[in-house]
Amino acid sequence: MSQSDHNEARKYQRWLGPAETLIGPIVVAVVVAVIAALGVMGWWSVRAERTAVVAAKTAHVVSTSQLIADSVHSMLASGDVSAVRRLMAGAGRQNGLQACRVELPDGSILADMEPAKNTTEAMPGTWPGGDATGEVVQQFNDGELTLIYPIDVPGRGIVTLRVGASTGSSDQDAGMTTVVVVTVAGVTLIMIVLLYRPAKSRVAPYALIREALLSVQRGEADPEALKVSDALGPEARVWNQLIDQQEQRDQQQLLDRALESAASMKAGPGSFGMIGDALWQGIVLIGEDLRISYLNGAAAVLLKSSRDAMLNADAAEFFDPDVVSKLRDVLQGGDHRRRTVEADKTSQGRSEALRYSIRLTGENQSKTVLVVIEDITQQRVAEQTRRNFVAQVAHELRTPLTNISLNVEAAVDDGETDPELRGRCLNVINQETQRLAQLVNDMLSVSEVEAGSMSLRHDDIRLDAVLADLKADFQKQAQEKQIKLIFDLPPKLPVIQGDRDKLVISLHNLLGNAIKYSSPGGEVTVAISTEDGTLSVAFKDKGIGIDKEELDKVFDRFYRAKDSRVSQITGTGLGLPIAREIVRRHGGDIHASSSLNQGSTFTINLPYKAEAA
Repeated sequence: MSQSDHNEARKYQRWLGPAETLIGPIVVAVVVAVIAALGVMGWWSVRAERTAVVAAKTAHVVSTSQLIADSVHSMLASGDVSAVRRLMAGAGRQNGLQACRVELPDGSILADMEPAKNTTEAMPGTWPGGDATGEVVQQFNDGELTLIYPIDVPGRGIVTLRVGASTGSSDQDAGMTTVVVVTVAGVTLIMIVLLYRPAKSRVAPYALIREALLSVQRGEADPEALKVSDALGPEARVWNQLIDQQEQRDQQQLLDRALESAASMKAGPGSFGMIGDALWQGIVLIGEDLRISYLNGAAAVLLKSSRDAMLNADAAEFFDPDVVSKLRDVLQGGDHRRRTVEADKTSQGRSEALRYSIRLTGENQSKTVLVVIEDITQQRVAEQTRRNFVAQVAHELRTPLTNISLNVEAAVDDGETDPELRGRCLNVINQETQRLAQLVNDMLSVSEVEAGSMSLRHDDIRLDAVLADLKADFQKQAQEKQIKLIFDLPPKLPVIQGDRDKLVISLHNLLGNAIKYSSPGGEVTVAISTEDGTLSVAFKDKGIGIDKEELDKVFDRFYRAKDSRVSQITGTGLGLPIAREIVRRHGGDIHASSSLNQGSTFTINLPYKAEAA
């Protein structure tokens, strides 16, 4: 294998996307399983360690407290209050206690680990009250242990020793376990990554062959596109040989059909020409001298010439230089037996895209090139539209998702201490969620329209309730932009027949656009009138307006005006097309009028006496 083949193999092994689809899910599943197992193991280890730490601390506090209680009993029996107070202070510091005090039954403090908290200077002679049961009380509360000892001072009464300490474990207690678990997880993931690359390289030929078979299933059967690099190994070379053999058989069949057609042309005048002219693709036969020996009517139309002018003429006069260069390559034979070229042409201000599929159909002394010409202009437009749609939807999805993420973080971090901030964050999250839901609904509606599966219900629709909901839905949005929202309604509104949910989508899209493209401090009016059995709903705004040349295009899917101000406003270009489609399915239509920088008016005209179409 040459050095260039090695370089190409490394390039394919590095960037082979199809291999990811085969082993990617397996690797992801293994990584998830490993992380989950290590997480459970770490959690259990930390939990067990913390439980042991709590038990040990509890035992230490209990034993220490018992020693302190015995000492306090003997000291108070001898009347040595100073020794008790020194014991309290020393025991608290040395044993890390949070509380250590001796209390009289009336609540006064005889001795505390913090001398400033002592409230009794000297021990009284006697005192009443106190718990004489002699039972020690233990209280647990959120990792805090409190021990209460009743101490009977002979001849005086009962005092209470209260000892408090923390038995919870700190983060450092589980530090070593956490480090071990993280280290094991890191080493495991590194091993998976190291094993993943050679596995992907080994699977790469099969993944590319699988992609090629799927493209055949989709109808993309260009042999050159189905081939994979020979540098990927013997599997790839065998696959390419099969492709070449199939291509040779296809060419032979094409040549046989051409010969049969030529024979039928001789046997039956005009039959070959009739077959060629019935095809919508252009067919051109070019000889070794680059002279055109045959072309059908479609080829003459696509090349903007006449059949008489092109027949027996030099192909260079009618084909682009790049196409002529590929014709020569194919006629020379060798590895250049077939070529595909795409070229753009501009005629009368209209841009067109043509695809030339060039195949060698003769051998030795009778070399002939078959050129199939296809108009792919609409395919280009559709592909560009799809790319624009994907880009726009990605942008539309990213913005609300980013806002939701930021506000969730703010609510989690500071929401507990700032309820007002948490309320604002939740409000933004709610708005962005509704925005995402509207985008998904628009995409579903477009899908229904394209599939022809949009169905309508026929129910009674009370317009007063629909308009009240519409006003409530957009009142806050209008207030945020300081836009005055006016509903100009007649005294009585008719009850119409149709699909309430679908019509609400149309009304939402039109009113939402009116507010969206209005300047702050403006005015939006929803005016309704009924005349001759027709319901008219006009949405008037005083916003940026639409240029007259673009007014008819705003109802095209994905189209957005070229005004620079429009690019700063979020939108997918789906609202108006969906609204018009819904209204038309109800037997009505939407009309638009606008003046640049003065505002726009979109009017729904809907019959309400007749049933929906």
